[in-house]
Amino acid sequence: MSALLFAIGEAFRSLWRHRFVAMLSIITIAGALFVLGLFLTVTLNLHAVLAGVQEKIAVELFLQDNTTKVRVASLVEEISQIKGVREVEFITKMEAMNRFSEKFGERYLIGLSENPFPPSILVKLETGTNLDEIANNIAEKYSGHKLVTQIAVPGDIARKLSDALKIFLTLSAVWAVILIFGAIIIVINTLKLTIYSRRDTISIMKLVGATDEFIHRPFTIEGSFNGLLAGALSSLLLYCVLKAMKEIFSAMKMPSEIILYGLVLLGVIFGMLGSRLAVKKFL
Repeated sequence: MSALLFAIGEAFRSLWRHRFVAMLSIITIAGALFVLGLFLTVTLNLHAVLAGVQEKIAVELFLQDNTTKVRVASLVEEISQIKGVREVEFITKMEAMNRFSEKFGERYLIGLSENPFPPSILVKLETGTNLDEIANNIAEKYSGHKLVTQIAVPGDIARKLSDALKIFLTLSAVWAVILIFGAIIIVINTLKLTIYSRRDTISIMKLVGATDEFIHRPFTIEGSFNGLLAGALSSLLLYCVLKAMKEIFSAMKMPSEIILYGLVLLGVIFGMLGSRLAVKKFL
């Protein structure tokens, strides 16, 4: 316990003695974490945009004119159980005509003696990378059904959206890995420079018989504290920058608490591991 208290005290004394170098270290680490947090937030917003477009994609099964809600109930229930189906809605002839009127205006319906719109089942799909596959499977399964006269499939739109999402997720994963490794390298090199100025202290501690773990401990605590401050600074900066951006782009989503707290946690982890790796060079 006394050794731990000594390490904590030594860490904070060292921080104060080398406060200028520590400040540069904190700012550098915070910058790396801020870029990572900004990338994650932009990625999530772009993913939400793609998902929002995908939510509008649906398969519509047009039914025979005399089809009622009672006759089609079992079919609606069956379709709703299909994997990848988000929602199933039965649209009556009257509802179909009202929707057309709301979208295009009543002038196109003037002079009609009867309702020309057939009842239908609107199948809304789950967003994802296999949107086109789900749509085509539904079309193939019910193309010969006795109640179904025609099926409207999104076709190329669904395929292009699925492909776009696959490419987007792949690129996002690659960039995330690059940024994380970049942040780790920046943290380690920054802490190496910080610890380099205290190489003489490490040498003296070794000469008087201090163990490697005893030498590691103050630097690990110091690095963790630096990382904590850097993570908190990056989270605060990210929140403020995005809050200002939201005033311009009102549809933009603010980062979740997971990202903000995650940056603080990453700062602590990077600081702790970076300090241990940096100290090893002088042991």
